[in-house]
Amino acid sequence: MKRDACFVKRFARSLVFGLLFSCSGRLDAADGVSRQPRELKVVVLEGSPYHCGLIHGRTLREEIVQLVQIWKTNLAETFNVDGDRFISAFLKQTDYVPAIRRWTPDLLEEIRGIADGSKMPFDTILAFQLLDEIWVNAKAVRRETAAEHCSGLGVAKKGSNPAYIAQNMDLESFRDGFQTVLHIKAEGRRPEQFVFTFAGFIAANGMNSRSIGICANTLSQLRHGRDGLPVACIIRGTLQRTTLNDAIKFLKQVKHASGQNYILGGGDRVCDFECSAGKVVPFTPTSDTSVVYHTNHPLANDDYDAEYADALKKIDSAKAVKGNSEIRFQSLENRLKNLQNGTDVSSIESTLRSHDSSEHPICRPVKEKSATFTFGSTIMKLSDKPEFLVAPRLDAFLANSTKTACVVSSARLASPCASRSAAEYTRSMCRCTSSVNALSERFCA
Repeated sequence: MKRDACFVKRFARSLVFGLLFSCSGRLDAADGVSRQPRELKVVVLEGSPYHCGLIHGRTLREEIVQLVQIWKTNLAETFNVDGDRFISAFLKQTDYVPAIRRWTPDLLEEIRGIADGSKMPFDTILAFQLLDEIWVNAKAVRRETAAEHCSGLGVAKKGSNPAYIAQNMDLESFRDGFQTVLHIKAEGRRPEQFVFTFAGFIAANGMNSRSIGICANTLSQLRHGRDGLPVACIIRGTLQRTTLNDAIKFLKQVKHASGQNYILGGGDRVCDFECSAGKVVPFTPTSDTSVVYHTNHPLANDDYDAEYADALKKIDSAKAVKGNSEIRFQSLENRLKNLQNGTDVSSIESTLRSHDSSEHPICRPVKEKSATFTFGSTIMKLSDKPEFLVAPRLDAFLANSTKTACVVSSARLASPCASRSAAEYTRSMCRCTSSVNALSERFCA
């Protein structure tokens, strides 16, 4: 209990970064709609799984209703069918509930609570959790988008530097403004958890008070299933574990619904697994197993989706051109191997906010209505004193590079999309109407 309490206090300090960032003005969306940034929502969940969901649904009901409607519109535009009809057809053609009930039954109750709390149909909120499953079951029109999601890394403890895992979470631009952190209080065997997500969704990534963290990257090229455990449930199921070995065991035991790469961290260690419906394959980019990184193309797992396998046969490898994922992967590799003084928050931050390629940067600003963008960045410090650093909606600072970092105590998480060079980076305090003291009291009471 003492360890969990300390984790909450450290998180309260770290979270201020995200709240401060959200107070600056944002660029107009390319669709012509000028939207002001919402404050990063922090929702405290406690009690039974159903009650946690009920709190989530009630607290963010307005946001959930709004985002679900936008999502349905996006489904209609993408698949040329009414959003509700798409949801109904997708759930009829897939069967994920048995795996959720088997491996993460608490989450099924939590999803039911979100639906009841937001007064939305259960089937709608269930389908809303199937972010990756919709992507990987879609045809080529969505495969291209799925290949442009997320850049992640992990570095094991070295000397006095603790282990870290970190990620730029890249999602569709219509999810902007709904960034949320779930603070899930310990209950029974459930450890304290902090989860980065959006309103109505159970998890994008996160860590727990036992210093277990997880990040995920879509691998749409790998074989998926119309049953199995969805990605969001795998993330939350992993965060229920209290040791890295148990987390790895869980990842290997479940049947995976979607092709996905997972970077796990726990204590002093980090590891990476490429997962498909038929295989779970460990991946290390180099012989140095203390450093892992990944984007959105498989490098170890050859359990390919049939459509992708056929496409590979037609590709002349000698003439193949590097795409979005390959270019971001190379950027991660170059930056991590050039770290001469070890890895810390500053060096990870610099990597996450980089624009080494103007066309395919690690940090992706909003450029068009349907484009993916860097929805948020997380850095997880894994040690006896774990810390969770989060910054949402990162590219707005391109318009004002004098307000790119917020310093709280001895740590910081700058906006990764703040500027294109270190020379432009200015460590000036951002003003915010939110009360830091009130935030600390809320978490440290």
